Amino acid sequence: MKRINQQILQYLDYCENICQMSPVTILNKKAIFSKFVKETKIDSLENFTNQLYNRWIKTELSQNINHSSINTYRSTIFALVKFHRNAGVKIPLNFNFIPRLKSPKTMRNFYTASEISKVLNKASETERLMIKIMFETGMRIAELAQLKIENFDGNRINFVGKGQKWREVYISNDTLKILQKYLKKHHIYNGYIWCVVNGAKTKNGQPPTVNTIRIRLQEVFLRAGFDGFYPHALRHSFATNLQKKGASLSEIKEMMGHSSIATTERYLHGFDGKLEELFKKYQ
Repeated sequence: MKRINQQILQYLDYCENICQMSPVTILNKKAIFSKFVKETKIDSLENFTNQLYNRWIKTELSQNINHSSINTYRSTIFALVKFHRNAGVKIPLNFNFIPRLKSPKTMRNFYTASEISKVLNKASETERLMIKIMFETGMRIAELAQLKIENFDGNRINFVGKGQKWREVYISNDTLKILQKYLKKHHIYNGYIWCVVNGAKTKNGQPPTVNTIRIRLQEVFLRAGFDGFYPHALRHSFATNLQKKGASLSEIKEMMGHSSIATTERYLHGFDGKLEELFKKYQ
């Protein structure tokens, strides 16, 4: 095994067992590290230079990876480097010469329901399903990528979200029908939902990486005439759409699962058993 792979495994073990990071966070880190090692061909952190990092980021920018994603790569790689530096490993990379990239001001914060409909007309079966689920539930792309059959119970989706919070969201009957058709067509009876790429199941039934899904959705929005798309805009779109339909601020926060622990505790009891009605009311 290459030394770089051993170094990554040591760090991931620390993240999982000491820091108690969520499974979604661990999977995202694994995907970034895998991409980093594959594309840079680095064999050890002792050989990690600014020149190597800059070449890698230049390649990513040429592939239209957005600045937000690259900043995520940067922070994830830096965390790996800091961990091993603290363990005494000498790594030549100099953080001071690697600034965060500024996000373009042209990026949109949200899309209206009519704009989403326009995008859906340009989407494939799988892309249409992904977009509809994100727009109807406010789900984050990392949460979407890890969805399994077991997370679904009719219109309801139960999953562990950001911050290891247990989430409960609901999709419309129309989206449920599309999902059932998709699952039946591809003979998906258990495991990950997104285990089909180009009509064939992936190796070991694994889903594509978050970055792969992100690029795929960016291409769909571009085909519909919307440049600069980033997945979190669908979460903003979900909230904005609810607001336009008359949802209160407390209802929106509860449906998004987007609050501090104190706020969550304050509202969870009041909405206990009512989430299904709220989702149906505003879909």
